[in-house]
Amino acid sequence: MVEARPKIEIDELRAPGEPLAAALLARAFESNPLNLAAIQSPDTARRRRCNMEGMRCLLPVARVHGLVLAASLEGQLAGVLIAALPFSYPFPPAPFWARMRAVFIQGLTVARRWRETFESLDARHPTSPHWYLGTLGVEPSLQGRGVGTALAKDWLARVDPDRVAAYLETDRAENLPFYARLGFRPVAAFQVLGVEVTAMERAPRAEVR
Repeated sequence: MVEARPKIEIDELRAPGEPLAAALLARAFESNPLNLAAIQSPDTARRRRCNMEGMRCLLPVARVHGLVLAASLEGQLAGVLIAALPFSYPFPPAPFWARMRAVFIQGLTVARRWRETFESLDARHPTSPHWYLGTLGVEPSLQGRGVGTALAKDWLARVDPDRVAAYLETDRAENLPFYARLGFRPVAAFQVLGVEVTAMERAPRAEVR
């Protein structure tokens, strides 16, 4: 008898869940190529601290102005997805005090590299109406259990009724097949901080009759 896989529960993130979500995303992205290029530290703990501060700035703003989904598996936070609705990108900046805390903890040089990264991505961002997948992270110990797929499919179910394109960037070549299975295709490739980044787009879905 095949044992049933635990069900993945997905809901919009609430304010009390922000600290856990920030910590999860800090772990999920600590070894991504762009993360390594921006922080330039072999110290995993330092990279996590830098990531944590960035996510502490982003999550409250994204919850108000965009969409933040949280996936739970067996009662544990397993993944987080952050997306911008049509016409909501870019999000407003975080409060001044939050940004200053991030700069203090990350350091001016790291903050400058992140600003360069975001400016480079912004310059290539599509101008037509679209949903934007900014972040999709899964707890490292829970990867390979369908969490990322469940989050992405839940998000795309919200995208399709709007009949607009979906757009994302990835700095990991191994992610390309994952997104291709969801209907995305590469539309551009470029360098950011010396890292190869691929932009992908999913065409609007026709109205179901």
